[in-house]
Amino acid sequence: MKKYYLAVTYDVCEHNDFFMDMNEYHLISLVILDNYAKYLAERDIAPIVRVFTSDTSDFIGTRLYKEYKFKEYECGCVD
Repeated sequence: MKKYYLAVTYDVCEHNDFFMDMNEYHLISLVILDNYAKYLAERDIAPIVRVFTSDTSDFIGTRLYKEYKFKEYECGCVD
């Protein structure tokens, strides 16, 4: 059975209790997933990138495949 993958970037600010999805990217291959997640984080300035998997191309019933955290893109705000 074919698997489908979707990467979602998130903007996060723990100080203001803010967690919002920004962009979605359909993935064709997982060969260079770690590098691609880093590229997406840099592109969107996103501290979190989550990769979801689904058995259907419409992504009904997604499951978290992997989560990446990038401290260099965390907000720098203070209370």
